[in-house]
Amino acid sequence: MTTKTSTTENQRISKDATIGANTRIGDDVLIYAGCQIGDNCIIEPGAIIYENVKLGANSYVGAQCILGERLSGYLSDPSYKNPPLLIGENSTIRSGTIIYADCKLGKGFQTGHRAVIREKSIFGDMCSFGTMAQSDGQMTVGDNCRFHNNVFIATFTTCEDDVHFYPMACTVDSMHPPCQKGRQGPHLEKGAIVGAKVLILPRVRVGKGSVIAGASVVTHDVPPGMVVAGMPAKVVKARDAVRCHIEDRPAYDVAIENKN
Repeated sequence: MTTKTSTTENQRISKDATIGANTRIGDDVLIYAGCQIGDNCIIEPGAIIYENVKLGANSYVGAQCILGERLSGYLSDPSYKNPPLLIGENSTIRSGTIIYADCKLGKGFQTGHRAVIREKSIFGDMCSFGTMAQSDGQMTVGDNCRFHNNVFIATFTTCEDDVHFYPMACTVDSMHPPCQKGRQGPHLEKGAIVGAKVLILPRVRVGKGSVIAGASVVTHDVPPGMVVAGMPAKVVKARDAVRCHIEDRPAYDVAIENKN
């Protein structure tokens, strides 16, 4: 037997929202018009889900999350209509996360606590975005990508499949801020690994399967399959030449192959 969560005096759910079966909604949740909440979802107390959010089935939204945060036009345009936010099925949005309208997040998407994802961010399937990580918007990400805690991803950054960012890594999109002309983020090819506290400058292309050592500053393109390190980052050796100090195997294979 399927059931639909009933509205109580401690919830404000628009009559123009669609709530799926077997969905549990906590106290003080606001759900606005045009929202579609899938079956078997859990929405914890204090969450705000603005207009035109589509949340896939079997998803979890933690306490005090904001989904579909309205864009700047809401304050100045009387005819403003909130663009859709699409979140795939089996997603986990942890407490305090803010995701703006006009984003598309694939199935199995996960955030840490208090992550921020600005408008026009696109993520493929099975991606994660860590605690207090921030997307400044207009980024494009493939499948199976991982962004750890306190990562900052600038606008116009592109990541292909299987890219990993480790804590406090950062990309930038302007060659000489605060100038806004010619902004363009870096492009990371499939399987690139970015170590902790790395800074990647605009317009840089990081080659397929390359590794950027922690605390490096990447100022020029990185060849595929190489390890770079330093400020500025320079090629150290081939990735396949780096061996694990625990087992006799290439050091970086597990990070890419384990997608669970």
